[in-house]
Amino acid sequence: MRPIPRITLLRATLVVTIWLSVATFLDYIARTYQAEMLFVSRRYTGLAVLLGLLVIFEAVLLVAAWTPWKDKLLAWLDTLLQTLKKLGRWNTLFFVLVLAAFAYFSVALPILYLNSFNFRLLVYWLAVLCISALLRSKGVQRNFPELFAASLLLVAVFYKVAVYLPELSTYPFSLGWSETSRYYYASLFFSEQVYGIQIPPSVLHPTRYLMQAVPFLIPDSPLWLHRLWQVFLWLGTTFLTSYLLTRRLAICDPLKRWVLLAWSFLFLLIGPVYYHLQVTVIIVLLGYDRRNPWKTFAAVLLASIWAGISRINWFPVPGMLAATIYFLEETLAERPVWRYLLKPVLWVGAGTLVAFAVQTLYAFASGNPVEQFSSSFTSDLLWYRLLPNPTYPMGVLPAVLLVSSPLLWVIIASLAGQWKAYHPIRWAGIMAILLVLLAGGVVVSTKIGGGSNLHNLDAYLTLLLVIGGWCYYARSTPDLETESPPIPGEPAARLPWIVILYILVLPVYLTLITGPVTPPIDRQRVDRALAAIDSLANAAYQSSNEALFISERQLLTYGLIRSVPLVPEYEKVFLMEMAMANNPNYLGQFHQDLKNQRFALIVSEPLAVRYKGRAKSFGEENDAWVKNVAEPILCYYEPFRTFRELKIQLLKPRSEPGSCTLPFSP
Repeated sequence: MRPIPRITLLRATLVVTIWLSVATFLDYIARTYQAEMLFVSRRYTGLAVLLGLLVIFEAVLLVAAWTPWKDKLLAWLDTLLQTLKKLGRWNTLFFVLVLAAFAYFSVALPILYLNSFNFRLLVYWLAVLCISALLRSKGVQRNFPELFAASLLLVAVFYKVAVYLPELSTYPFSLGWSETSRYYYASLFFSEQVYGIQIPPSVLHPTRYLMQAVPFLIPDSPLWLHRLWQVFLWLGTTFLTSYLLTRRLAICDPLKRWVLLAWSFLFLLIGPVYYHLQVTVIIVLLGYDRRNPWKTFAAVLLASIWAGISRINWFPVPGMLAATIYFLEETLAERPVWRYLLKPVLWVGAGTLVAFAVQTLYAFASGNPVEQFSSSFTSDLLWYRLLPNPTYPMGVLPAVLLVSSPLLWVIIASLAGQWKAYHPIRWAGIMAILLVLLAGGVVVSTKIGGGSNLHNLDAYLTLLLVIGGWCYYARSTPDLETESPPIPGEPAARLPWIVILYILVLPVYLTLITGPVTPPIDRQRVDRALAAIDSLANAAYQSSNEALFISERQLLTYGLIRSVPLVPEYEKVFLMEMAMANNPNYLGQFHQDLKNQRFALIVSEPLAVRYKGRAKSFGEENDAWVKNVAEPILCYYEPFRTFRELKIQLLKPRSEPGSCTLPFSP
């Protein structure tokens, strides 16, 4: 590929910069004008003027780039780079400052109506340009496109890390619908230490909560520490998986090695691929050894034990991952097909059986009713969510096709002209594994409660990443020799620049469209709500009655409300699972307790009898909650205090309960 002329690169850079600046300027004007702040506040109007001046300045530079002044612009650019080079080690400080400023302006700046995607994209673009220049000034001897690609991914990775920073909060209430519920379920592994009673561990995602339970090894560990640990789990396991994948590929070029690591990191978090699934991937990547099948078998069994107490659709994943690497690396070498298939069939079959056995043992040993482990089989399947819908505007099928497209393109391009060098049974094995995981993920995505992202296709996306990496960096071994075979560790195909740009930009875009979760900042309102809940819950306990925390149960977990015993039943996440599954035993007992007005106080999210239907986002989930939870509660209890901004409601028994027809009669 011929080098792109520098003036062309400069013009293209200015065009993109102006486009993003104009979009930010117009968006800011529209938002402030709608809020009636544009010509009222000097601060808001002043910022609008600054954005306008930035657009004008960039337009002047672009015009100059098409005139005889273009040579002076390039000379000024060279002077700037030379000046940066003379700074030596100070470049590292500027490098850090650019990333810190980017994090502040794109994540931590919640004011001035700048918390928008357009502004975030503009700041990201400017940070990428700065980092590219700083990499060049630090002596990285690469052409601009390579430095730009590395910067594009590096800044996106930094943004993904920065997005988690607002979650490291001392805010006592939940940052999301189920955020603090996760810490409660983690605490059940230490229930005697935390609550003074023995409570069975979770039915749902036990391995996730086992990983999250680690901070409970520190007595009286605060909520912010558990939030920090969960952030570490998300980022740490994803980085480790990406690193192990990159290490196995043994990429020759250090820059390309880091580029793949960053790209894989972003790709795995698109779904996202949950960290407790990545444990199985890490075990297999560490343990797979083509020269020692018994070591591989042991790794598959160990990972399958973990999968067995995770999720049923992950049971075959460890064996399938090992089988995929086997099909990519191992040739038939004159062996009969049945003998070649013996190892992968053994890994998949034995791993799945072990996972099933472990789940069965856990179900009986956990102390939970065994029937609750099969709730997913009685839940409704909402097939319409495969296509664009209110819950997931893109739809599961279009989204998975979009996210898969870069890797599918890479695989096809890498193997162009080499397909016949591989025995068909190897491609059949790989395709069968991918199709099984794709079909399984698609079906699970239609389950009520899902279908709002691609996390149920996590196993499929992970194996597709493995296949793409092995093919592109020539780590797959053909059965027949080919002319001009690719060098292992080097790219197996030359891709058009537009395809490379698409492959780079897609995970970056899908990363940047997700903004941070920020808690309310009115601390006085938070403190008043906490004091009210504490006072009323203690009053209920002192009168020999119970207080049920359907939500905000972490207030008991972390001692933010003291001297109030935990009622283990009816936590929000599991109550919703049982409501969607229409579990008669669980819901029947719940309705009986409501009818008997067992609880003197109920702490919940604000309840309302408002059916939505499939025309609204999560309409069926809302309707299941209203039918099985909200209506029965409001029949026997009445709200008397609502903190709407904090999404908390307090309810007390009705003196005269209504006439209720409960879905599951006690």
